[in-house]
Formats: sequence, C-alpha cells, structure tokens
Amino acid sequence: MRQTQDEIFAGSEADGWFVRNRSALEKFDPEKDLPLRVISLYGLAPKTVMEIGSSNGFRLAEIRRRCGASVTGVEPSAAAVADGRRRYPDVNLVCGTSSSIKIDGVFDLLIANFVFHWIDRSSLLLSVAEMDRLTADGGYVLIGDFMPDHQSKVRYHHLPDQQVFTYKQDYAAIFLSTGLYQRVCSLSGRAVTKTFEGDVEPGKRIAVTLLRKSLDGHYMEQALQS
Repeated sequence: MRQTQDEIFAGSEADGWFVRNRSALEKFDPEKDLPLRVISLYGLAPKTVMEIGSSNGFRLAEIRRRCGASVTGVEPSAAAVADGRRRYPDVNLVCGTSSSIKIDGVFDLLIANFVFHWIDRSSLLLSVAEMDRLTADGGYVLIGDFMPDHQSKVRYHHLPDQQVFTYKQDYAAIFLSTGLYQRVCSLSGRAVTKTFEGDVEPGKRIAVTLLRKSLDGHYMEQALQS
C-alpha cells in the first residue's frame, strides 16, 4: 500500500526538512516574516494562536513576545518539537499532522504557512475541517502558500524516487467557498525571496491571505415573500 505524503512527512521527511533548514531558522528575522507583517499590518492582537506546521515554534515565540498570546504549535517533526521545547519553553508544541490534531478548544488565530502544498490530497478536506474546527467564530485564518494561475503539482526534489509532490493552488478559496469566511486581504509575493511583490511570474508567485470566520455574519437576510 502506498504511503501518503502525510505519513512520509510524519515518518522521516519532516525531520529531514528541519535538519536541512535548522541554520536558516536560527537566522529568523521577524521584521521580514510575511505572516508577521500581515498580523502587524491589520493590528491583530489574538489571545490564543495555533500554528500548523510550526517547526520549532520560532514564529509563535515572536507572536507571544509581541502580544502575550497563549501559543500552540502542531508539527510532524519530533526533532523540531524537541528543539523548540528547549528553546521556547513558553510555546506549547505537540507532534501531529494537519488532518489529525489531538487538541480541543478554539483559537483566535490559526496560521498555516507553506503547509497546504505538502498535504496528501486524500486528507486535504479533512485538514481544512480540522483547521475550521479549531478556529473561533470571529477568529482569523492566515494562509501562506504558492499562488499559481492554475492548479499544478511539482515532484518533490528531496524524494525523487517517491510519489511526493508540491501541490500548488489557491487554498484560501476552499475556505471562502463555504460562505463562512471572508477575505480580509491577500498579498502576493515572490517564492524565492519571500518578499511582497506585485509583478511575479505565476510559477514563482506566493500569497499570504488573511480570512475572518463568521458562522452567519456573511449572509444577507432577505424578507419573506408574501
């Protein structure tokens, strides 16, 4: 039976990604981080924050420093979670994948930055449902990912002999299609530099999208017809 991408990342590749990128994470510059810039731009001051694919919690630690929020990260890499628990003791880190989050309650802000494109297609909608379950009514979802003109997939170069792909599409559109989320903003940028830029080729374009959840606030009530 074929392993799903979720299983491959939970089994070993998430640790591999963390080992390859550990030195870059140590040079993290909060002033250049696109999700943090959007949070600051819109003056969000969440009391509770969850990040899916949080690595060692570097971004959550900065959010806690800025606004004193209670922060929780879900990350498939056990190595990243262990590292983060040592570095950032005020960040609650748990091992898990986007489709199976063993946490109850809801959060004012949920972040999924460059996570959706790794999720196995068989668990994509389950992952969306889990994120929706964890987002409070009136809360926000922040999604950062590739933003091509058309859905596409690219073979994952670190595992060329396996059926693992980067799936590129507008993931915010899935939330918007429910009628329960409203787009606050969507800012585009360049994938390589992780900078906001307007004129970027579709294959290299990324976007950071902020959505606000409202269970019935986005509906227009119509009068009964006599």
